[in-house]
Amino acid sequence: MNKIFLLNILFLTVIISYAQDSHQTANLSSDTITKELKWEQNFEKATQLAKKKNKPLLVFFTGSDWCGPCKILHKDFFETEEFIELANKELILYEADFPRRTDLITPEQKVINYEIKRKYAIRGYPTILILNSDGEEVARRSGYSKMTGSEYHFDMLNKAINSN
Repeated sequence: MNKIFLLNILFLTVIISYAQDSHQTANLSSDTITKELKWEQNFEKATQLAKKKNKPLLVFFTGSDWCGPCKILHKDFFETEEFIELANKELILYEADFPRRTDLITPEQKVINYEIKRKYAIRGYPTILILNSDGEEVARRSGYSKMTGSEYHFDMLNKAINSN
């Protein structure tokens, strides 16, 4: 009886560990090409890169481990080949995560993310904020629904890139 119980616990542990999401890098594999997104881990560095490269900074406000619409937006928008190609050429990326699990971000990162959230008056998740290379807000989209689709976000993104 104890062996069966221990085997079930081991089995569940393996399944749960494989089910965990990682939102730091999105990968798209085709037959010949693997493309990755580079999400900056430091907001100050991201803003400096945006200024140095004269590119817009996309800030994604998310609850990566609990927000259903955030997860769907990530899959429908950020993980598309179209977004990855556009982002690698035209954007600097930063994810401001507000997870429930305390092990997903550092306490320092949590403080920084809350400061950014307060500075830009973010009221819900998911929110995509586009800042120009000077750190000024250019565009914002809050929420996500499969009904509106990712075209709405691509339109915002293209307008923001063209205005920079």
